[in-house]
Amino acid sequence: MRLVSASLALIGLAASALLWWLLGGVIVEPRGASSMAVRLGFGLAALLPAVLLLAAMLLAQMLLRFASGTFDPLAGRESRFLLVNQRVITNTIEQLAVFAPSLLAWAAGAEARAMPWIIALGIVFGAARLAFWIGYLIDPVARALGMAPTAVASLLALGAAIHAWLT
Repeated sequence: MRLVSASLALIGLAASALLWWLLGGVIVEPRGASSMAVRLGFGLAALLPAVLLLAAMLLAQMLLRFASGTFDPLAGRESRFLLVNQRVITNTIEQLAVFAPSLLAWAAGAEARAMPWIIALGIVFGAARLAFWIGYLIDPVARALGMAPTAVASLLALGAAIHAWLT
């Protein structure tokens, strides 16, 4: 199990790094990015893929609860999907609690030329959360495909924010 988990984590990291590199190379520096307000606006926009995915998770949870008649989450009658989906929602919120302020701090303190990389990292974070969600629904070990790149994206944003504000 550990070998499968580690292998999936490495595949997820490689795919995310490649996606970040490709996106960062094709996204153009936004006009007006020398303004902190513009950079913060694009930093917020870069969070939209993850927020849209979180909204989809919440909607899926609500619809399945309604369709299955499982209204009381404390009654112990939840399906595997409901249980897994709730854990995915919780973990996504936890990850966003680190990623979102870090990405915004990086955007606020960065130079304009960093904006394509900031926007790309927001997209990669959202894609990693999608991989985490799908992987977890398949098998708990498969969530490593999205968990590792999510953690690295958060740490990268945090490190870049610290660097932007200290230099």
